[in-house]
Amino acid sequence: MTEKRENLKLVNVEYESDGKKAVLTFLDEERKEIRTVNFNKQVYENGQYVDDDAKSEKVESWCQDIFETAFDNLADCIGTRKTVYCYDNFNSLFEVDQVEKFTPGMKDQIYQTECRDVLVDENAIRIRYMIDGKVYESKMGWATYMPETKMWFTDPLKKAKQIKKFEDKFGIPLIRKDELIGHPLMVECKIAMGKYYYGDIKKFPKKG
Repeated sequence: MTEKRENLKLVNVEYESDGKKAVLTFLDEERKEIRTVNFNKQVYENGQYVDDDAKSEKVESWCQDIFETAFDNLADCIGTRKTVYCYDNFNSLFEVDQVEKFTPGMKDQIYQTECRDVLVDENAIRIRYMIDGKVYESKMGWATYMPETKMWFTDPLKKAKQIKKFEDKFGIPLIRKDELIGHPLMVECKIAMGKYYYGDIKKFPKKG
């Protein structure tokens, strides 16, 4: 659940984790509440936070876009007012489209829904839909994470196979993916490797 709180005043900025995490405190004067927002340049990996160049660049970009300043100078922005998006477990300065995870209790259940969005990034095709008022997604991925470099790498052969799989399943080329939005979907929750739950979208019947 998201709540949008507008015109909240930034009253404090504290740096943690050797200066790699900024905790921004906003004052909700109407409700007499505080809302904290974290800008963390590190990522959580194998039970601990570690440095990540891509995340660091992303956080610096947030600082420029939202505050027009550098990460290290956020304290200079105390007194400015911003809109804060409040979620169940965190707050953010921009709207976040939270994607729920399938759970063991959903296994073998079939859900009738409709396509909400189709996103394509450098790692996968992500098909999003609603189940019980929450956003879920089915992913057709082609990238492999390399712990040594802390980066994702594309497998061109797997990418070609996934694109063909998309076209075979939905009857349209990927370039026309937006035609899928609003289309009815049947999604079955399955399990892979004995522990990973995912949504399997049923293949569309062939036209004609």
